Amino acid sequence: MSRLNKIMLVMTSAILAATLSFGLIVFGELKDMEAWLVGGVIFLLVAQTHTTFARASERKLFVKNIADINSFAAGLNRDLERAEADIEVLTERLETETKTRNEEIVAEMRVIESFVKRLAEERQPAKQIVNQQQSGSRVVPMPGVEAPTMPVDQMNDSDLLDVIRHALEDNRVDLYLQPIVTLPQRKVKYYEALTRLRGGRGEIIMPGDYMRVAEPAGMMPTIDNLLLFRCVQVVRKLNERDSDTGVFCNISVNSLLDSDFFPQFIEYMQHNTQLADQLVFEFSQSTVNACGPIEMASLSALAKLGFRFSMDQVTDINLDYRRLHEMNIRYVKIAAHVLVGQADDGLTDIRPEDIKELMARYGMNLIVDMIEKERAVVDVLDFNVDYGQGYLFGSPRPVRDEVLADVA
Repeated sequence: MSRLNKIMLVMTSAILAATLSFGLIVFGELKDMEAWLVGGVIFLLVAQTHTTFARASERKLFVKNIADINSFAAGLNRDLERAEADIEVLTERLETETKTRNEEIVAEMRVIESFVKRLAEERQPAKQIVNQQQSGSRVVPMPGVEAPTMPVDQMNDSDLLDVIRHALEDNRVDLYLQPIVTLPQRKVKYYEALTRLRGGRGEIIMPGDYMRVAEPAGMMPTIDNLLLFRCVQVVRKLNERDSDTGVFCNISVNSLLDSDFFPQFIEYMQHNTQLADQLVFEFSQSTVNACGPIEMASLSALAKLGFRFSMDQVTDINLDYRRLHEMNIRYVKIAAHVLVGQADDGLTDIRPEDIKELMARYGMNLIVDMIEKERAVVDVLDFNVDYGQGYLFGSPRPVRDEVLADVA
């Protein structure tokens, strides 16, 4: 109670007591002393009564304040407990992410280590294989030589193999990306990753040139390993700005059969299963059609990790859709001239306009590639195609080394 309220209470009680005493003198015929004594008693009773009520009110307010303090303290304790729980969750998450990242780094270091080891082991045997193929006679060991400086189209297989080996050893392996767009919107949805090697003079060595000698020399798993490693880096980089964009990564049949490469490949992908929705492995139709038990087991191991496949270089559009679905193939690439040409020639088992719907029934998407002119777009849209690829939408562009270094 405030000081002013107390003064007002005393004055009110005094006035009430005085009025009562005066009334008793005038109307109650009491003597002055007796009347004032009664007034004093009344004054004290009123004051005591008010004090009792005031104390009860203060006690109630005090109890309420104590309850509020307890409630606040309980709430503070809950907040502290939640904060401690959040800190514990964040700590566990940080430890998990650190452990995962360390495992990824270890796996990546093993990949890099395998590049060096494989190149060292294959330098001499690969040279011997090419010499044997060229001469058709016994294997003649050849000393290591510097990479030739003549144009690629003028090299024999032995010289070209030296150029390829030096390109790998000197890290002159470039990653190119070509967009795959939605149709008719032409919005980039995926990229296809392509490998280009650079010779000592900076000349570009295309897959059609290096695969011819690299495959029999057993060097394709090394090239595939480099491509895979860089595709993972690119997908991580894409995740920083657009998690919906994926990358198609080509793998050769030699890699599926390689007993050294593929287990390491699987181990590496086990540490990158979070990229399964964005990394699609691509194989040619000839590879898919020729898959035996070893290749099927390799594909199955990848599929169990959640990765999907694409089939390209299609030469016959009469496909066994059920088999492709069972192999976890979810994309089929058909060149524009192949799709339109075979449809026009009546070589398909189904109506051309039903191809896309049939693929969708088996959970597959049709991508028409090698689209180079606007006329081709008009032709393929008759097939209700969802995706297109070709120089019309963008040529393969090299990925800068600093982009890969940012996510290494």
